[in-house]
Amino acid sequence: MFSKRILNILLILNLPYFIISAPLTSDDATCPNLSGTNEPLIDYNVVLKTDATNYDSVVKNHFEMLEKCLQRERHNVHELDFSSIKDNNNVIFDFSVKGMIAGYTTKFTKSFVENYLSKLNDVAIVNENKVIEDPFENEVFKQAPFVRRAERLADKMPENFPLDLKYIYPDSAGAGVDVFVVDSGIFLEHEEFQGRQGKTIVEKTFCNNPADDNGHGTNVASLVGGKTLGVASNANIIGVKITGNDCPLTSQNIINGITYVMQQKANDPGRKIVLNLSATSTDSAVGDAASKAVEAGIHFVVGAGNRNLDACGFFPGKVETVVTVTASKITTNQQDWITDWCNWGKCVTLFAPGENVPVAGIGNPSEIKLESGTSLSAPHVSGAIALMLANGDFTPEQSKAELLRIASKDKIQGLKYRPTANVLLRVPSP
Repeated sequence: MFSKRILNILLILNLPYFIISAPLTSDDATCPNLSGTNEPLIDYNVVLKTDATNYDSVVKNHFEMLEKCLQRERHNVHELDFSSIKDNNNVIFDFSVKGMIAGYTTKFTKSFVENYLSKLNDVAIVNENKVIEDPFENEVFKQAPFVRRAERLADKMPENFPLDLKYIYPDSAGAGVDVFVVDSGIFLEHEEFQGRQGKTIVEKTFCNNPADDNGHGTNVASLVGGKTLGVASNANIIGVKITGNDCPLTSQNIINGITYVMQQKANDPGRKIVLNLSATSTDSAVGDAASKAVEAGIHFVVGAGNRNLDACGFFPGKVETVVTVTASKITTNQQDWITDWCNWGKCVTLFAPGENVPVAGIGNPSEIKLESGTSLSAPHVSGAIALMLANGDFTPEQSKAELLRIASKDKIQGLKYRPTANVLLRVPSP
């Protein structure tokens, strides 16, 4: 006889009357039936439990169960043209990278997730895929047009801040390193990306429109490797578009962007890759993807966020192996301070310039303007790592340690109630 509790669960899920033993596995022969419920379908991000010994079997069994029971189309997001999808209700968006991460995004009812899916042995994480409101947190500060910095000077970079605005860097300037800017795309026609030794491309979009229609990705890319504004002007800049004016940023698209870069690393394990992300999420699935990206050998840099909150409350900045960057500013008396609005705390790796930073705009091919945000601090660090990788082989752990070794210490003022490592970026110099 069924217990009353089990019977109630079966009725909620509209399951056939069979005994569910705990814990469940996804290769159970009987399919739960979603068709009879009046609950709305909700997007969920699901990460599976896999390791080197069971990856193939877990992925095979779980996806066979999904396809059999849900009768939905399964698509590899890294190869998918998203403009071809007309009905998201009937799609399983598979973001798996063989041997690295297994997971997907699709729609379920809340009851199904709570009472069945989350109890499966092979499910590690299942979180609602939410739209991230104001993803860059109003970090754009409109200013008068800015004049480009002077050409490279030969003077030695000073040990102590404030800086004298002279920039010295290795002759290789990041050559041979691929920096993936996972953001809103890149305005490729901008002068900052013309005549560079490194290539500048938008390689993948998870939106219908590949153009950078809000400018954020262009801002970031110009700091990574722009011709006159960039830290590593010879690095390859590769855009991966995950948001835009008609493409709301979700944790799904952040995961898609991260795993796309992981797939490129899987395709060519020897490739030197830096991933720059300037968005945060509260979805632990984002953190899991970031952690696995670093395990795969990707140098991962993220902006801490701009809410004046503890950075440990957000992913992927909470992930210990990721380089989490918050924003400094130079005051009128030429001192280095923490900004009033940046996130802080023990999850922050270091500071980098983030207020009134000159960046490329999308208004016209020569537009340079001042903007602010930890989104602009992160690409300084991504460029610095590219400089390192161009001249040597570093694991992500080693590049993070080297950043901290050469950084300026105890120069940031104004920390007070915001305890944060007092470490300010210095780029490697010849």
